[in-house]
Amino acid sequence: MKPMKPTQPILNDRPVPVRRRGVIALLLIFLLIGGIALLRRPLNADPVAVAEPLIESAVQPPVPTCAPPVSRFVLPAHHADTTLEISASTRLFVPEQAFVDSSGIPLDEPVEIAVQEIMNPVETFLSGIPMELDAGRVLKSAGMVNIQGRSGSGQTVKIDPLRALEFEFESLDADTSYTAWALDTVTGEWLEIDAPTEVIITDEQARLEELKAAIPPPPVKVGNNAFTIGDDTGFYPELAEYEHVHFQPVDGERCGFTCTQIEVTPRENGIYDVHFIGHEYGYKTIAREEVCSCYLAFEEGEAYSEAMRAYQRKNRKMLEERDREQKRAQRAWERYLRALGRQQMLAEGDKPDWRQRSADKRVSRTLAVLQFGILNVDKPTVIDAPVNLMATFVDSTGTELALENLQVVDLTSQVLYPCRDNRVQLYPGQRQVLLGTTPTGDLAYVRAYEISGLSRSLERYTFPVQVARLDDLSPDAVLDLLLPEPQISI
Repeated sequence: MKPMKPTQPILNDRPVPVRRRGVIALLLIFLLIGGIALLRRPLNADPVAVAEPLIESAVQPPVPTCAPPVSRFVLPAHHADTTLEISASTRLFVPEQAFVDSSGIPLDEPVEIAVQEIMNPVETFLSGIPMELDAGRVLKSAGMVNIQGRSGSGQTVKIDPLRALEFEFESLDADTSYTAWALDTVTGEWLEIDAPTEVIITDEQARLEELKAAIPPPPVKVGNNAFTIGDDTGFYPELAEYEHVHFQPVDGERCGFTCTQIEVTPRENGIYDVHFIGHEYGYKTIAREEVCSCYLAFEEGEAYSEAMRAYQRKNRKMLEERDREQKRAQRAWERYLRALGRQQMLAEGDKPDWRQRSADKRVSRTLAVLQFGILNVDKPTVIDAPVNLMATFVDSTGTELALENLQVVDLTSQVLYPCRDNRVQLYPGQRQVLLGTTPTGDLAYVRAYEISGLSRSLERYTFPVQVARLDDLSPDAVLDLLLPEPQISI
């Protein structure tokens, strides 16, 4: 037999160098530690947070200290239908179970609602919300709101599409051409959305007149041409009921005559028809007749006082309802006028004359809120101003200013539109204000309506700018700057 060829040993019995043994030992230790850590880590441990790049928002308030205020409300997990009073003229209705998570499951924890209402172009400017729709067009707002929601645990909060919130606010007019829009805060683009919006006209005076018409008139005191009736024939015993009662003609004119027959017929609202009939001899033929519509009247004194007390007892519920409705209507009307003044941006001294000319019915609008974000009731408006010029700006010392965030606030047509590359478009004859900020962040403004001589023939103009260097500006303070109180001549 041939000797077998020795096989290569499976294990090498050659000594391992010390350095190599140390490296191997260190690797084994690392693997052991990593394995223990992996075994001890729970299966549902949170993933490692990775920093995400911040998303730039198109909404940048030019003067953050004077942005419109935000109202915050916390609704409990199982709240009932709730109406949130945002201000004197705006309300947000939240139905029960209105909020769901990202899977559409109703939330079982409190939700905080943050609401910022924007009701005129100055507030729009201060909020930093762009209103440009496309080249040459902007959105004219009837009312805008920024609604945000969050839960305490940080869950995503959405609105159940079958349980929409409802935002209600007072409106300047009943124009039905406004529709609902939502702002993409990343791109700054407005998108028209399918959210119902409605105009509600409330005629407070008609409602009060209905209530008053249903209430019988109170007793009246005996006045001119009041009369009494009686029966000297003995044929009409039913007239004894009116033996001590006076009849006061509704029209105040003389009425009635001595006759052979009298009939009294009660009508609605405390009015009685007294029918005088005069017959010829033999009572077969009527020679004359007259009907007098009258109130029951009482002699001043105890008789009248007792009649009034009886009247109030009998009609107490209707009288109380009328009084409550009258007070409610008065409060609603006062809130409405304040809202109109805010939307119209009127100086305080301008309100009385304007409200007498404009307001006869209360107009409000509702917007179905199906999503969080910046929502608006708008309609597109074309900007084609006859004056289009290059503008430079100087302060009170004549120093030229480089203004940022430059926009035109049209107080007459209630729109806000931007100025590009210092090119300003204006409508002479309309109340317009230029608003912007200085490089140091101060508010700069020009009351363009106080400048005469602006015409379409101008190509350039240097505007004198006023700078508001105030520590704490508010939207109301800005309006006071733009709309100084009218001078009262004595």
